[in-house]
Amino acid sequence: MHSEKDLFLATEPLHLFFKAAIPGAIGMIASNIYFSVEMLLIGRLIGQTAFAAGNLALPFILIAYALADMIAVGSSICIAIKLGEGRRDDANRIFTAAVFIAAALSAVSGALIVVFSRSIFSMMGADPVLMHDAVEYITVYALFIPFTALAFVFDNYLRICGRVRFSMAMNIAMAAMCLAFEILFLYVLDKGIGYAALGTSLGMSITCIICIIPFLKGKMTLRFVKLRITKEILHDIFRQGLPAFLSNTSGRLTSIIMNSMLLHLGGPAAVSVYGVFMNIDGIIVPGMYGVFDSLQPAIGYNWGAGRKDRVRRIALYGTIAIAFMCIAFTILLELFPVQIFAMFIEDADAYSSMAMHAIRIIGLMYIVRWTSYACQSFSSAIGYSRECLMISLCNAFVFPLLMMYILKGNGLDGMWLSLPSAALLTALLAVFIYIARLRKAVTK
Repeated sequence: MHSEKDLFLATEPLHLFFKAAIPGAIGMIASNIYFSVEMLLIGRLIGQTAFAAGNLALPFILIAYALADMIAVGSSICIAIKLGEGRRDDANRIFTAAVFIAAALSAVSGALIVVFSRSIFSMMGADPVLMHDAVEYITVYALFIPFTALAFVFDNYLRICGRVRFSMAMNIAMAAMCLAFEILFLYVLDKGIGYAALGTSLGMSITCIICIIPFLKGKMTLRFVKLRITKEILHDIFRQGLPAFLSNTSGRLTSIIMNSMLLHLGGPAAVSVYGVFMNIDGIIVPGMYGVFDSLQPAIGYNWGAGRKDRVRRIALYGTIAIAFMCIAFTILLELFPVQIFAMFIEDADAYSSMAMHAIRIIGLMYIVRWTSYACQSFSSAIGYSRECLMISLCNAFVFPLLMMYILKGNGLDGMWLSLPSAALLTALLAVFIYIARLRKAVTK
C-alpha cells in the first residue's frame, strides 16, 4: 500500500485536515510572506519612493510566476486523479512534461519582462526616479525566474507525494533564507532596491535545488520518465490550470490598472497605501490558498476513487478554516489600521489619515471573500474547470473593474470601495454556482 493512499484515502477526514491543511497553510504563508517582508524592509530602509516602485513592479513579477503556477496546479489536479484511479505511469508522464513546460514558460516570461518593462512603466505614468527603481527591481527578478518559479512548482508535487511536512519545512527555510539575504544586502551592506530582489531570488533558487534533489534520486512517488508531451497532456494541464492562471493574472492586471488610476488620483502616496494593503493581502490569501491547495490532492484522490462522502467532509473542514481566517483578519484590520500601515512606511504619519480610512474600507471584503474562494478551490479540485474559471475571473478582474468604473466618480473613496463591492458580487455568484452545479455533483 502506497503512502499517499494511506494518507488520502484511509485517514479520517478531520485528522487528514489537521495533518495536511495546517502545515500547508503555514508553509504557503511562509513561502509568500517574504514578499511582504521585502516590501516592509524596502519601505523602512530605502524609502517611500522605493516602496512605491516595488509595489508598481511586483504585479508583473507575480504574473510571470502565475505561468509556472498554472502548470503546477493544472498538472497536480490531473496527477492526483490519475493516482486515485491507480494509473501511476500516466501520472509520471504528466509530471515530467509539466516540469519541462513550466521551466520553458518561465524563461520566456523573464525575457519579455526585461525587454518591455521600461515602456510599460512609462505608459503607467511613472516619473524618472520611480521608473529607475521599478526597472532595476523587476529586472533582477526576471533574470532568476527560470529557477525561482520552479520552487513553487515542486512545492505542489511534494504535497501530492504526501510530503506535507517536508514542504512546510522547505517553505519556512526559504522564507528564512530570503530574509537573511535581505537583511545582509539592505541593512548590513546598505544596498539599493535591486539587491532586495537579489536576496529573495537567491533564497528561492537554493530552495528549488533542494526540492528537486529527491525527485532526481527517485525517492518520491512521482518520478521523471522519458519526456513525451502529447496533445492530451497539454489539454488536461491547461484546462485544469487555466482558472488558477487567469485568477492570478487577472488579479495582477487589476492591481496594475488600480495603481495607474491611483497615480493620477493621489500620486505615489495613494500607490503606497494600496501597496500596504496588497502586502497585507499577501499574507491572508496564501493562507487560504495553502489550506485548499494542501487538501486538493486528497480531494482529487478521493474523487478519482469514488469516495464522495470523504470529499464532502474534507471540503467542509477547509471552508470552515478559511472562513475563520477571513473574519479574524477583518477584525484585525478594523482595529489596528494605522499600526499595520506604520510597519511598512517609515514616515507613516504623513499618510496615516488616508491609510486608516482606506484599509478599514478595503478590509470589509474579507467578510465574504472566503465564500467565493472555497467554491472556486473546490470546483478546481474535482475538475469542474468552467465553474472555477467563472468564479476566478469575476473575482479577480470582471467585478473589480466593473465597480471601479461605477464608483470612479467618487475619487479615491470609489477606488477603495470597489474591492469590497466586487467581493460581495463574487460571493453571490459562488453561492449560485454551488447550488446550481456543485451540490448535485457531490451528493450523487
